[in-house]
Amino acid sequence: MGESKVESLFNNDDRPQAIEKGRLPTGIDILDRNINGGLPVGALVYFSADPKSMPEVFLYELSTPRKTYYITTHKSPRYIKRNMDELDFKCDNVEFIDLHHEYYNKLLSASSDRNVAAKKLVAYVIGWLDGLKKKKDRSFTIIFDSFSFFVELGIDIDTLKRLLDEVYEVINERDSICYLMMVKGMHHESVENRLQYWCDVIFDIDIERKGDKIANKLALPKIRGMTPVTDYIKFKVTDRITIDTSKDIA
Repeated sequence: MGESKVESLFNNDDRPQAIEKGRLPTGIDILDRNINGGLPVGALVYFSADPKSMPEVFLYELSTPRKTYYITTHKSPRYIKRNMDELDFKCDNVEFIDLHHEYYNKLLSASSDRNVAAKKLVAYVIGWLDGLKKKKDRSFTIIFDSFSFFVELGIDIDTLKRLLDEVYEVINERDSICYLMMVKGMHHESVENRLQYWCDVIFDIDIERKGDKIANKLALPKIRGMTPVTDYIKFKVTDRITIDTSKDIA
């Protein structure tokens, strides 16, 4: 096999911005070239990742091609902004929706019933989505970091489906896309399968151990109306994400 070529997975200087042929660029240039320019407009993406693979770096990259609404559940937006700054990501087009504060500092503290607080949080998100419908924004990205948070709250599946229906309506009306960050190993298989069935696209990020080294891997086994990327693409996480193009991209 020939000499390995390590290429940045993301090219900030030559990233496609506009919708083309019903596609929205992911911001991952090498991947976009292999899926005809990007993911389908209006796609709900199940973003499944091993937490040891540093999936947050992927989320930061996915927020760069266009206006992004970044929904935070596990920490305050100021810490995510700090992390992005440390990796030299720009937040100019990112608007943070702080569900961490809304749930832990408002709803949960005001109610002794965790289930009541969880349902109020879903109502809050649906209200935010209704407000988003009234804006003129088009072709944006929504990122739930993470959607595992909602599943772990114990919200019944019908309420989750109602929430996702609202998300789906917004992104399809506005030619947009939504990523649902799901942490591997946290949920029952039946729940994961149901959510994956509802989604249009599945991102699968995993790790592979070889001796004393760990390799990060990416695949897209499901893409609505398109040929899936079933072969794993190996990548490394440094200050950015790099991929061995000679071995993993034909």
